[in-house]
Amino acid sequence: MTVKNAQQPDLSLMESVDKLFLRFLVGKNKIYKEGEYNDGLSDAELDDTELASKAGDAEDGWNQRILLDVEKERVMREKADKRLKDKRNALLKRYFQQSLLKVVNANLENTDHVILEQLQLRDSNVELLQKLLVGEPRYSILAALLDSDIGTRKRLLSLVGSVDFMSTLGRSSRQVRDIQSAIGLIGTEVLRYLVPAILFKYRINAYSHHNVLFARKLWRYEMTLGQTCTALMLAEDYRRPYEGMLLSAMVNFAYVASYQQYLSSFELVRTACLDQARDKGEKDRHDFFYDIHTDSASLQALLVSQSSLALSLSLSEALFSKSFPHLVNALREEVEAVPFEARGKLGKVLYKAMRFAKFDQLRASRLFKPEWLEAYLNESQIDPATYKVLLRHELFRFKPIW
Repeated sequence: MTVKNAQQPDLSLMESVDKLFLRFLVGKNKIYKEGEYNDGLSDAELDDTELASKAGDAEDGWNQRILLDVEKERVMREKADKRLKDKRNALLKRYFQQSLLKVVNANLENTDHVILEQLQLRDSNVELLQKLLVGEPRYSILAALLDSDIGTRKRLLSLVGSVDFMSTLGRSSRQVRDIQSAIGLIGTEVLRYLVPAILFKYRINAYSHHNVLFARKLWRYEMTLGQTCTALMLAEDYRRPYEGMLLSAMVNFAYVASYQQYLSSFELVRTACLDQARDKGEKDRHDFFYDIHTDSASLQALLVSQSSLALSLSLSEALFSKSFPHLVNALREEVEAVPFEARGKLGKVLYKAMRFAKFDQLRASRLFKPEWLEAYLNESQIDPATYKVLLRHELFRFKPIW
């Protein structure tokens, strides 16, 4: 299998895979094997068993006997009323979706708001990543920084007490309460891979009761992308391969920010619609908005369609232009569609990793057609040997030791 010139891509194939991936991400398709959602960072993954749909049309019952004329008229009237109600509800739903999307997009334009409220990243988080990934920090310094991030600190302590996790390090689990002791038990080298993973996992809000499947698929993609970056960095003898998960998180900032903004804006818009209906005395309208719930199919599709790499780039520039300018530049090359051969080392890594991670999600859900594979790998600049290595690694599952 030979590698094609990247400046003459098969756009129809790449575009079709991108669209298929987006539909998969916001749709109801699952990864075929439930075990492939297990990222190796938890003792047990959240059960996302979907509630069985109870919707269904009741049998008419009237077809068992001859209806009286008055009964026929009543049935026709009820059907007409139902059509009118369905039409009204469809218009109200569209109005709500448009109002929600307007609020979401307005908030996403405020970079500082998105970083603090939706990504929930503070200066201390950036400092922690910089100290851990760039320098050779003392345990005491890392412990002080982790003390300001209660969530990450708590999860590190939990993992130290996990038999499954610690066995992957060849060490015994321990129940400790002191974060500096936990750091010593895990070791700095493992922490460089681990901290970015657990830090960004919970930014996705993978255990929210809203559209759990979407969050789990997004996290699996982010984990696969990050570890694919790491694997390719190692192959290139890049000196800081543990930056892979951070680069992956930067790519997905737009997805995460849109999803979180959707969750936080939903009740705000719903309350406004209820107040408006109450003020106008419109009972039917009020009842509709009172009962409305998150629409995982249409609303998420609308929101994610608005999430572009350009948004990810602007957020990454605001957060990491000083501490990780080389990662920001790799993302910028992807946003600007710089030809593959003209990219830097990390830009080439990101190009390959993004396309492999999308393929892996679609493969695992049995949506990727086998006849696409050779052409897709050619366009992704992934040779057969690299493809086999990446596939064998099961990159959706955290690897503390490479």
